[in-house]
Amino acid sequence: MTTVANPPYSEFGISEFISRVGAKGYFAKRNRYTVEITPPSGLLSDPNITDTPDPANIQFLIKAVSLPARTSGTSTFRYGGKYGMEVPYEVTPSEGVSITFLETDQWQCRKFWYNWLQYIQNTDSYNMTYYDKFKGGLKISIYNDTQGEAMNPMHQVELINVWPKGISAVELGWENAELLDFTVDLVFKKWEIV
Repeated sequence: MTTVANPPYSEFGISEFISRVGAKGYFAKRNRYTVEITPPSGLLSDPNITDTPDPANIQFLIKAVSLPARTSGTSTFRYGGKYGMEVPYEVTPSEGVSITFLETDQWQCRKFWYNWLQYIQNTDSYNMTYYDKFKGGLKISIYNDTQGEAMNPMHQVELINVWPKGISAVELGWENAELLDFTVDLVFKKWEIV
C-alpha cells in the first residue's frame, strides 16, 4: 500500500491562501517601479549633438516598461526510436524590451532618444559609431506597497550593453486630445538580477 504525504497546506480556504501569501510579503504590483537610464558617456559630450536632455530629468515620465524574458533553445532527443524528449541546448537571448514614455511640451523624452540614435549613426555623414561607444545601461527596480520612497527595491534587473533600436511613430489628429506617448525598443547583450 502506497502512502501519500500530507500536502504543505491543510485547507483550501481563502484565509489559508492569504496567510501564505502574506508570509511572502504579499503580491507584487506592476505600478511600483523606477527605471534608471545610463546613456553612453560620449552622448552627453559629443559636440555634434547638442541639447541632449539629462536622463534623470525624463525617467519619471516612463509610463510602462517590460521586464526581459529568458527562454531556452531546445531540440528533441530520441532514444532507440521509442520516444522523443525535448532537452535544452542553450539559453536564447531576449528579443529586447520596450519603454513607453509620456511626452511633455518641451519634447525632452523624444529628443533624448533621437540624439542617442543620432549618436549611433549620424544622419548627415551616415558614419556609424563603434558598438563599444554607443552602448549604455538600464536598471529596472520594483518596490512593494509599503515603501513610500524608491529605496531598497524588492527586485532589480540590470540590462547590460543597451542601445535603442527604434522609436515608435506618434499619430497626431485634430480629434485626439489624449496624452501623447511613444515607445522605445531597446536591445541589449544580457540581463542580470541584481
